[in-house]
Amino acid sequence: MKKRKNTYLAIAITTKCQYQCFYCKDGGESISNKKETIPFSKIQKVIYNSYNIGITNFRITGGEPTGISYFRQLIEFIMNFKDTKIRINTNGYLILKYIDVLKKYKERLDIVFSVDSISSNLNGVNFPKFLSNNVISTTRILKRNGISVRYNIVVTALNECEVKDLVMKAIDELHVNVKLLDLNKFSEYLGYNNKVEGKKAYELWEKQFVPMKNFYSFLEEISNNLEIESTTGFISKGYGIPMSLYFRGENWIQVKDSTRGARYAKYCINECKYFKDGNCQEGVFSLFLSSNLMLHLSGCKNELIRFDLNECNDMQIKNAFDELLSFIY
Repeated sequence: MKKRKNTYLAIAITTKCQYQCFYCKDGGESISNKKETIPFSKIQKVIYNSYNIGITNFRITGGEPTGISYFRQLIEFIMNFKDTKIRINTNGYLILKYIDVLKKYKERLDIVFSVDSISSNLNGVNFPKFLSNNVISTTRILKRNGISVRYNIVVTALNECEVKDLVMKAIDELHVNVKLLDLNKFSEYLGYNNKVEGKKAYELWEKQFVPMKNFYSFLEEISNNLEIESTTGFISKGYGIPMSLYFRGENWIQVKDSTRGARYAKYCINECKYFKDGNCQEGVFSLFLSSNLMLHLSGCKNELIRFDLNECNDMQIKNAFDELLSFIY
């Protein structure tokens, strides 16, 4: 097996989530907008084949993955393979239900909480993923058990006023790492009260987009060291959107700044309409399995390079991976 060091496989195991964040869309990270969950047997088949072609890093997301009945089995299944690592993206609501398996594999996994604000309501808009007492308590329990924790903060015009204080609380009081992300440009959002699509969605993005340069002087001031070219930790330098890493004590703040550009494949530059229209921010850096068992590049909107794995045999699954990996290597 040739280990693929420059990528990972993200899996949106479900589209279900109890939260309705205005900047999210139906389906969460999945390209599907149906209420669905991947059958465990089908996930096992895909993971088995992806591992056999060299993928050892996996990111589990949704929707909210911890509410799925086989979540514990999924962690055990992936960890049964040699040298595998897992990143879990969660809102944290149910994560302590799995504290035993998280402790068991704490050297090979980390937890990423979505925490966007200190307040639950900003300018009349509900922020369900705020720094609640439950999130603080859960974070401390995980840290006490040696489990690595990071907070992801999606920065918008609404929560910009609280981002600096949230970063300081996370770093200095809770001793967790932080990642700041600017708002992804989608053709639909759940919106403040009702879903918005098309032109209205792009107008929402323009209204809420906050450039990461607004925080650079603050981050330089509070940090004792920085790294200009950083990555997610699952991939090598030069992939996806360039990121900066600011160190403060034993923790760090990573910044994903889409205005810095991204790494694209030749196909993207020469043939993809989304790249040419300026509607792709992600670049090429990882593989993604959506809840409808569609394999594609993470963040990619191009329907021409998606592979439906629902009825595929092992060889067909491997061929789909090989074709997508050709964009990365």
